[in-house]
Amino acid sequence: MNKLTRTLLVGISAFVALGTLAACSGGSSNQATSSSASPTTTTAAPTAFPQSARYIADMTAADGKTMTIGISVDGDQVAAYACNGTDDEAWFFGNQTDGSIDIKSRFRDTLQADFDGTNVDGDLNMNGVAYEFTAKPVTGAAGMYTAELDGARASWVVREDGSAVGVQINGAVLDAVDVQQLNDAQFRAQVRNKRQLQQAAQITRLSNGAMSSTINGTDVTPTLVNGSFRLG
Repeated sequence: MNKLTRTLLVGISAFVALGTLAACSGGSSNQATSSSASPTTTTAAPTAFPQSARYIADMTAADGKTMTIGISVDGDQVAAYACNGTDDEAWFFGNQTDGSIDIKSRFRDTLQADFDGTNVDGDLNMNGVAYEFTAKPVTGAAGMYTAELDGARASWVVREDGSAVGVQINGAVLDAVDVQQLNDAQFRAQVRNKRQLQQAAQITRLSNGAMSSTINGTDVTPTLVNGSFRLG
């Protein structure tokens, strides 16, 4: 083989090798690009609630404010109570549909939540403050309780460990103004935040299993709230 022929063969071999390397490199690049693509995220659909159940959650807002919520479900009926234990509270009444809750309090607070098969995950807006929560199922004496005496009402959320948080309201002011004409900010200032609220008296469980407390110094027997409970 002469020198010219050897030179041509070497050049052809180098060209073929370079083409093969480029093809392999291109394949690797495509695979990396594909694997780096963001996965598609999906949100699990709500699950049907049990026929009867109670749930409780403690939560903290971004500004540090705290709130506790109790939720009771019976069939499609829902009752929920949220309070901070000192000077804010809201009752929520309505229905759940296919494991989803979307209800509003009479003071324009909102509660939206879904049942995930175990817990109730949701968003609560109280007086313009947003909270996120995961309410876990509770049993035994844990749940929401309320008692009324001479126009005053005390309500509590009692946790499974026996600790409780509650607020007492001494009358409401919904009829003081034409509330339909007020926007949310006006409503909070003129109606919602003018309620007479105070920390509820301690609630205790008696040896017979009943709950006991006082309203303005008078003994009362709080009752356990179920999903069909409604205020008049």
